[in-house]
Amino acid sequence: MLKEYIKYLFEIIMGVQNVQIIFDDPTAVFTPGQTITGRVLIVISNSVKIKNIKLKFQGEANVRWTETKSRTHNNNRRENHSVSYSAREEYFKNKFFLEGAKGESQLEVGEYVYPFNFSLPDELPSTFKGVHGKVFYVAKVKINIPWRTNVEEKIMFEVISLIHLNNEPSLAKPKTASKEKYYCCCLCKSGPMTLVAHIPVSGFIPGQSIPVTVELDNNSNVDVDTIKIKLDRTLEYRSQLPSSKINYEHNEIVNVYIDGVEKHNSKTRVEQLQIPNGLTVPNLKHCEIITDKYFLNVEAHVKGAHLNEIASIKIKLGSIPLTIASNDRQFDYSFQQSNPLPSVGVNEPISVPGYAQLVVPSNQLYTVPQNTSFHNPENGMIFVQNIQLSEFPNPPPPYQFSEDPEITSAIPMTSIEKF
Repeated sequence: MLKEYIKYLFEIIMGVQNVQIIFDDPTAVFTPGQTITGRVLIVISNSVKIKNIKLKFQGEANVRWTETKSRTHNNNRRENHSVSYSAREEYFKNKFFLEGAKGESQLEVGEYVYPFNFSLPDELPSTFKGVHGKVFYVAKVKINIPWRTNVEEKIMFEVISLIHLNNEPSLAKPKTASKEKYYCCCLCKSGPMTLVAHIPVSGFIPGQSIPVTVELDNNSNVDVDTIKIKLDRTLEYRSQLPSSKINYEHNEIVNVYIDGVEKHNSKTRVEQLQIPNGLTVPNLKHCEIITDKYFLNVEAHVKGAHLNEIASIKIKLGSIPLTIASNDRQFDYSFQQSNPLPSVGVNEPISVPGYAQLVVPSNQLYTVPQNTSFHNPENGMIFVQNIQLSEFPNPPPPYQFSEDPEITSAIPMTSIEKF
C-alpha cells in the first residue's frame, strides 16, 4: 500500500497522474484468433515532455525450479550446491507507438485516450499456472520521459484455448488395461491375481462421470482389502538451461473406493467416477515446455507386505464433449462374456460419456441426460472515443494441462502507428 502511494505521488510530480489499460471486454478473457479492443487512458496533471509512449502485447511460458546436488572435492570433502533449471517460450511480442513515433512531443494537462485493437495468433496455449511453470499473457504501456524515470503500467489477460475431443477419433474407442500378478506365501507360489479395468471411451469433460468396469479374479492366496479407482494428473516441466531435464508434478484429482475380493474369489463391478465440474483443464498443445497428462488408475490394495497392483489407462480431458452415433460399438459394456451388461439405446448422436446410473437394471436401456467520453484537450492530437462494453458470451467452463511458437506477424491497429 505504501509503495503504491509513493508511486502515485511520484507520478503526479512527474506530470503523469494516471495510466490505465482498459479492455472493451471487462472479463479480460479471450480465445486464440480473437481481436482484443480497448483504449489506453493517460491523465496529465502537469505539462510533460516525452520521448514516446509504447504499448506492448506479449505471451510466453516460463519454467523454473531448483535442485540441490552434492559434489566431492579432491580432499574427499562433500559439498552441496544448488542448480537452477529454467526454460522460456515466447508466443508473440508486438509493440506499438501510441505517441512519439516521429520524435519527442509535449503532453499538456488533460486526459489522453488512445484506442487500440490487437489480433491474437490462432494457435496459443491456455493461460496456466503450476508449481514449476506458467503460461501468461500481458499488455504493458510505457511512457518514456527524458532524463526521468519512465512510467509503466501493465494488465494481465487470460487466454482460453478449447480442447475439442472430437478432433481425436481414437478417444471414441473403448480402452482396457489388465495386470496379472503372482504372490508367494510361506514359500508357496499361489495362483495369479488378474485385475482388468475397462472404459467405453477415453475422452471426457469436467462434470461428466467415467463409467469404469472393474474385474478382479483373485486366484491367489492373498486377500484384496479394497479397490481404489482414481483420476490422476501428471504435469511435466521441461528445462532448457543449463541442460534438458523434466520435473514432474503429480496430483490426485478424485477417487472412489469399492470392496475388495477375498482369495480364490472374483468380482465384476461397474463404478462411476465423477470428474469435478470446476476442474480446470488447460489446452497446452502449443506449449513445448509444459504438458499435462491424465490417467485412470485402478489399484488393488492387498493385505500384508505385498505391493499393490495397478491397472492404468491414459485418458483425455477437454472442453467440447464427444458426440458419437448410436450404432457405434464403444457403448457396449459387454466386453466380459461372463457378465454382459446392456448397451446404450439411442436414436441420434449424443454427448458422451458420463451421468450414467450406478446401477443399470437388466434388460433396461439407459441414456445420457442433455444436459467516455473523455475531455478533449485543445491540441487537436488527442484520440477521443466513447467506451462501449462489447457483449461477451459466457466463457467456456474453467478447465484445471508443434509448431514454432515465435510469432512476429504484423498486427493492424486503428489510429496507431506500429514500428
